[in-house]
Amino acid sequence: MCGILGIYNLDGSSVIKDSIVEMGNQINHRGPDGEGIFVQNNIGFVHKRLAILDPSENGQQPMHSKDGKWVVVFNGCIYNFKELREELVGKGHTFNSESDTEVICEGLAAYGTKFFERFNGMFAIGAWNTEEEKLYISRDRYGIKPVYYWFNGKTLVFASEIKAIIKHPDYEMGVDLDALNEYFTFQNIFSYNTLFKGVHMIPPANTAVVDSETKFVKHNSWWDYDFSKTDDAMSFADAKE
Repeated sequence: MCGILGIYNLDGSSVIKDSIVEMGNQINHRGPDGEGIFVQNNIGFVHKRLAILDPSENGQQPMHSKDGKWVVVFNGCIYNFKELREELVGKGHTFNSESDTEVICEGLAAYGTKFFERFNGMFAIGAWNTEEEKLYISRDRYGIKPVYYWFNGKTLVFASEIKAIIKHPDYEMGVDLDALNEYFTFQNIFSYNTLFKGVHMIPPANTAVVDSETKFVKHNSWWDYDFSKTDDAMSFADAKE
């Protein structure tokens, strides 16, 4: 399952390691096989690991790309990572592990965030670009893996579960009344708000980006369902089967 957490202080203030560790402890149950922490000035990541593809130390997160441009935390599974890895090897990239996380890192180094669109799998990814000083948060096409964020204009926190976000010392507990009204009306929440004030869910097939210059969370939707075309190639017998 794994758990991811990130803090980005857009005002330049340093991420306090003790604080991010305490927040990460709220999602210990998501990763019983290890913990990784990355803190550098105003950016910090925590990863709670459930080791599956490569249980060795080479598969630990947060993981860095070979060129040092990307730092990644990842929850999920990329089913076509072997094919993507072969392509990257052909472009001169080398690998130290058998993990799909390393393929994400090297793919970002080669192609940028458009690489997310080539994944066949389920994922929630936090990726820090060390050169641009931009944070990217991306989620799979069907929203299988959860990822939430809270942004107050100077600090952005994202995590696999809300319980980690609300432990941030600047978060003030409150109810999102619009989401509550939505729930009472439909017995569900169809928007990407949550019952926690200011906490939002990253939509499926969406990559959010935030940087210290714009101080704005920009969403990029890169895929959607398309039922406009019928599959004429399928026979009745195939459909029946």
